[in-house]
Amino acid sequence: MKLAAGLFSILLFINGIMLTFQYHVYSNQLTEEDKTFYYDQDIEVVYHKNKFTIRHHLNSLPESQVRLNWPAKSIKKECGDEQTEKCNRLNKTKTSLNKGKTKEQTFVYTIPAPSEGKLSGRVIKNIFLSLNLGKPVHTTIHITDKKHSGGQWITGLPEVKSKNLKLIQYSMFSGNGPVTSLYWQKAKMKELFTNDQVTLYGNGHASDNLAQALKGLDIEGFEHVAIIESKKYKKSGDRILFTSELNKKTLTEKYILSQMNQKYNFDMLPNWGPAVVASFLTERRVGSPKASKMVATLKDYMNEQQLKDWKTSLEDLQGKKITAGLLDDKLSSSLELKTSFFKMNAQNGNKVAPLLFEDKRPIYLNGLQQKNMQVILKDGRILYSVKPLLNKLGYSTKIGVHGFYAQSKERNFRFPMDEPFYVYNEHRYDLLSQPIVKYGSDYYIEEAWLVRLFIVDIEKSEKQINIKRQ
Repeated sequence: MKLAAGLFSILLFINGIMLTFQYHVYSNQLTEEDKTFYYDQDIEVVYHKNKFTIRHHLNSLPESQVRLNWPAKSIKKECGDEQTEKCNRLNKTKTSLNKGKTKEQTFVYTIPAPSEGKLSGRVIKNIFLSLNLGKPVHTTIHITDKKHSGGQWITGLPEVKSKNLKLIQYSMFSGNGPVTSLYWQKAKMKELFTNDQVTLYGNGHASDNLAQALKGLDIEGFEHVAIIESKKYKKSGDRILFTSELNKKTLTEKYILSQMNQKYNFDMLPNWGPAVVASFLTERRVGSPKASKMVATLKDYMNEQQLKDWKTSLEDLQGKKITAGLLDDKLSSSLELKTSFFKMNAQNGNKVAPLLFEDKRPIYLNGLQQKNMQVILKDGRILYSVKPLLNKLGYSTKIGVHGFYAQSKERNFRFPMDEPFYVYNEHRYDLLSQPIVKYGSDYYIEEAWLVRLFIVDIEKSEKQINIKRQ
């Protein structure tokens, strides 16, 4: 019995070690999305002469350690409440909140402000404290203008109240989601239209058709924005948009694209990125002609299930840094075929690169695996990336005024890109189809022409493609 009890104790001990080990492995493998938390905030902003004093209340905080992201220009960062427990989690360096059970913390900081003359008509960006991996569910902002500047304050949140008192001007805004910017202008504007998702400010009036269109912008999950009529170009903030045109198309695009830029990080993509994602998620065509053509290209190919999978994968990318490679990975998964559609379009300027599919099998040339070679499928044709392949076969390649050139000591080729013939060692040969084509910034040669003109054998198995010089 003692032996059995001893063995049982040892097994319990080993099991405990294994569980601890598995827990740490699991914890270390948590994605950033798994660690995301949600909180509420109440922000008091006091505008003095050339400065904003901000008292920032954080509520519903997690018990784990949280890194603070102070505004770059913030100074005089301090505890903001006389009650000790309201600041008891702030570490000595004021860079993070320590672990603790206190759900509320309050801080005060100062942001330098432009003089009144330079403040009017300018968006003051990245003005508020944020929490790393934290997402504000609800934000309330109180603005007290001790200079009694008049005019109008805008945050992007719905305005709850505004009062002009003897000594101060007070405005209150409240709504869902984060706020990063403030805007003030000396000339007060009219509120042309407002609902739960958009407030339109301007000096004219909103037609019945425009008001009806704005009501139709009620899209689930989208947060309130302010749209300001302005004849001068002004760079928008996350939730503060400017427009010189009061029409349905312009306002719809600005509203939808602003929501995309709030929910996703498109810094690594050309301007068609948010438009393409928005077009799929909202079922509305927005953005440039290139964005519209890219969406049409994908929709023309996708069946109903593929389209559903693609939309789901786009929704799952919220809050992440979006790159062309990431979109290609998600698209390849949805279509169950490998493609570099977004990478090619990122390299193709205003032209739309076609939807091509890639053979996933590794390519071997004379027994050695090639990392920079690619085989694609397009309209029933099998195409090989021609430059790296011919270079390995001993040819120098270049693009000239009269086409694509491939040259070796004994064999010289020229392939015009716009006429059906090629030149081999000064002799012209007419064709019915082009051996070499360009997609995006890359050149490809059709498999049959590769074998015929460059004297290679191609063998394929389920696991790889073998190219051998004859």
